[in-house]
Amino acid sequence: MNRADKLDNLLTLAIREVIREDWEAMTSVPDIPPVSGRCSAEMKKVFSGKRKAKSGHAVKRIVIGILAALFVLAMLGMAIRPVREALFKPILTWYDTHFGVRYEIVTEPDEPLPTVIEEVILPAWLPDGWSAETMVSTPGCIIHFLSDGTGDGIIMEQYPIAPGEGSGWFDNTDVTIETITLNGRTEAMLLSYADGIRSLTWTDRYEFVLSWASEQADADILIRIAESTKPSIQ
Repeated sequence: MNRADKLDNLLTLAIREVIREDWEAMTSVPDIPPVSGRCSAEMKKVFSGKRKAKSGHAVKRIVIGILAALFVLAMLGMAIRPVREALFKPILTWYDTHFGVRYEIVTEPDEPLPTVIEEVILPAWLPDGWSAETMVSTPGCIIHFLSDGTGDGIIMEQYPIAPGEGSGWFDNTDVTIETITLNGRTEAMLLSYADGIRSLTWTDRYEFVLSWASEQADADILIRIAESTKPSIQ
């Protein structure tokens, strides 16, 4: 065995030892899902180098074994929440900074808000010829389609306001957010997209969202519908 072969063997043993120590440390963590017997046996073969390869394939076998071990360790690492958060947080922070659009709605209710929908609230005004059709009706979500009679229309959503809720996030920078006031007292956010699509969101005992996915979306109509949507308890 020449000096180069000895060096290769020493490097191989060192790498196997490092991977073995990492493997044992990872699999001893309680949060890690149990590893199958077959996977464990294969990893032990990688650590011990029991599979003797022919001289022409020795390096290839070693590289494949090391890559397989690193892959398994990476998958196990993703099962640990702190490791997962440490890896993805910088990526999400960068994406949020460069592509995210945030808006805030401040709500200070005078009394506790309902945790389920106790009252289905529809607008008192719709354009001539329009009608409201129920699409979803559950204690946590009411969705109506405000139809103009031609197949076009507005999606109207009503939700309970979750504790601490009051902000939104969009992964689309191609939008303009405008703060408006409904009926002189309620703050709302009007979102206008470059393709003409608009949506309006506000809170008044419940959270409401009007979404008009049409190039003909008229902000004035959205605002007037919102202003006519009033809970019986003010």
